[in-house]
Amino acid sequence: IEFHIHGGRAVIESIYKVLTDQTGFRIAENGEFTRRAVVNGRIDLTAAEGINDLINAQTEGQRIQGLQQLEGGLRKQLETWSENIKIFGAHIAAYIDFPDEEIPANILVSLATDIQKTSIEMKKFVDDGRKGEILRDGMKVAVIGPPNVGKSSFVNWLTKRDIAITSTEAGTTRDIIEANINLSGYPVIVADTAGLRKSAGNVEAEGIKRARQWASGAELRLLILDPFNSSATSLFSDLLKWDDIILMNKTDIKIPARTRDTNWLGMSVKTGDGLSDVLSKITDVALSKMGEQGSVNITQSRHRKSLSECIALLGNAHHGLLNKAELELVAEDIRSANHSIGRITGKVDIEDLLDIV
Repeated sequence: IEFHIHGGRAVIESIYKVLTDQTGFRIAENGEFTRRAVVNGRIDLTAAEGINDLINAQTEGQRIQGLQQLEGGLRKQLETWSENIKIFGAHIAAYIDFPDEEIPANILVSLATDIQKTSIEMKKFVDDGRKGEILRDGMKVAVIGPPNVGKSSFVNWLTKRDIAITSTEAGTTRDIIEANINLSGYPVIVADTAGLRKSAGNVEAEGIKRARQWASGAELRLLILDPFNSSATSLFSDLLKWDDIILMNKTDIKIPARTRDTNWLGMSVKTGDGLSDVLSKITDVALSKMGEQGSVNITQSRHRKSLSECIALLGNAHHGLLNKAELELVAEDIRSANHSIGRITGKVDIEDLLDIV
């Protein structure tokens, strides 16, 4: 029974007390209603995960993704592949079980082609740069750079609040300071990190170590320089990737010609110059890493693992058909491939295969 009641904490606790004093009543466990819906076949596992994602959604992009999964977006795609794989298995089973039916020999050649085609489709779906998982968890953005180039000031501007201490003294930031922001519907976790330099005390050195660890695991790094540290890019070469963004802060200070680089974005946190272009660039990266809102994506690591297993098994089946392996072995690979998809939705039904046969 689910109760919808009015009132504050005292009213809720009073109702709890009255109910739990009754014989046979207990408070439902977390997710128990959803679990019962899965067990009773009302929804599948992906829909249950969609409910959880929807409950925890903090941005519009997360809400759309959770709702789409709840409504069966991922399930429908998986069912399409599952039906194809069932048909593959049914053809192999027919060859094995009805050898006297004179099934055309070219069926196996055509079957190998169809298996390869489905495998390629699935591999393309899996190799998506983890868009759905990043959208669900938030895109990690590490703000890195030498000390005193304006990293904390930039993070404060980006988050619209003073979460980081700013000072003209180098080495002010000693630990990772994280903040969640909503960037045009996309969730972003931005981190202000300790300035990276060679000479530092023990505490600051630990901060630098943590900064490098956090930055290496982030989806995007923003390297901030200023006219006095423009040649420091080499200090970060082991962290930077091709789609990271290099920002030249303090454009209000006259920059010598030798420090200019057309690939850098100029800005001044002090005057606001260029900040809108920087925000637009970060938003473009978020779009590329999290996909168009409403697209069907993998949202859980378990989905990716099971689909990868399925692709490998289909590859085995394709190889077996091309090399005239025992059809019983090919049939087992196909059965296991479909079982891998079934683990994602929570549905594995042998009767469906028998019906096709």
